[in-house]
Amino acid sequence: MVLIAGAGQDVSAWDEVIRLLPGRRCLPFSSAELCRTVDDIDAAAEQLEAHLDEAGADTFVLVGLSLGGMIATRFAAQHPERVDGLLLSGSQFRPDPRIMAVQRTLQRFVPEPWLGLSDAVDKAALLRLLRIAAASDLRDDLTRITAPSQILCGLRDVANLPASRALYRALPRATLRLVRGGGHELMTDAPRSFADAVDELL
Repeated sequence: MVLIAGAGQDVSAWDEVIRLLPGRRCLPFSSAELCRTVDDIDAAAEQLEAHLDEAGADTFVLVGLSLGGMIATRFAAQHPERVDGLLLSGSQFRPDPRIMAVQRTLQRFVPEPWLGLSDAVDKAALLRLLRIAAASDLRDDLTRITAPSQILCGLRDVANLPASRALYRALPRATLRLVRGGGHELMTDAPRSFADAVDELL
């Protein structure tokens, strides 16, 4: 399984989910790691491909949260023969640029310690990752994804519920799972529910 965390997280965000999936070979990544030297979603997907080739991972289940889900979506569309299953949590396929601009403006003025970022991501890096997300349009990718898909979203993640429902309708082999009480970072908010969703997909 290939796991891609969101913009403000590092790979440790997956620790509890991995613990709840014993016996699975897991390769965790962060969006920041895949986007460290690139400026768009295509290049991030190419970085992911290079890492997976180096690890000798030919086919896999691909799991992504938020921006990690967007990178996973682009990769699954470009390489359908390598993706046995796709789980997208709190993910978008065409973020509203107005909402994203407001989000970046607000976060620009929030003191960095209040953002709850991992040690691997500072505020400047977060704002750059949000710009990458805002500039991405994955609508054409959805018709090219052939893998069975699980769309996951916390019911408290109101900003991403509409996109989650739209992904469920657009992907040809998708199921939708909404997690009561869950927020945006579901792998840490509700790791048991997240691991159950992975098991269901598998």
